[in-house]
Amino acid sequence: MVHDLMLQRRQVFQGLIALSAVGGLAACGGAEEGSSGQIAGAVAPGVFTGEEMALISAVAQTIIPKTDTAGAVQAGVPETLQSLATDWGDADFQQYWKSGLAALGSALTSETGAAFTQLSPSEREAVLSAFDTKVFSGEVDNGFYRDFKATVVQAYYMSEPGATEELAYEPVPGEWIGCVPLSDFPKTWAT
Repeated sequence: MVHDLMLQRRQVFQGLIALSAVGGLAACGGAEEGSSGQIAGAVAPGVFTGEEMALISAVAQTIIPKTDTAGAVQAGVPETLQSLATDWGDADFQQYWKSGLAALGSALTSETGAAFTQLSPSEREAVLSAFDTKVFSGEVDNGFYRDFKATVVQAYYMSEPGATEELAYEPVPGEWIGCVPLSDFPKTWAT
């Protein structure tokens, strides 16, 4: 069933490009993280419940926290994921994400029994870092977390803050020198 859910790269990019405008608009009124570590903000209607959106926001903000540039929540990543699943995902895709989020929420429950969304930002970072290490070392098999993390990163860098503040776009990288003597480049190779 997982192979049926694997999307072609082109389809994923088409969906994310179509939703990049939604992410950009969502960033205009991004949610703020309070001093207690709670992620505040309205929940966009869609496939995911308020609890699932809170988990998405908390994990995404832990993966890409706010520094001198916008974090995942401020860039509208949770809203983009909601729109992606609601407007673009079929029933199998939606079920994969909903069951994956439920399993992820259980896996990220702290040793004290507190839900991931109730932890402070530093506690979230410690719990997620330990889980991330287990997943990517192969100790824990959680393909959904790998997909989730990759989608969060893609959605972030396709948002306006991710693309303009975090990445350095240079339309013309370096200076154009139209005529250069070959003696300036002693070793050349061409086919």
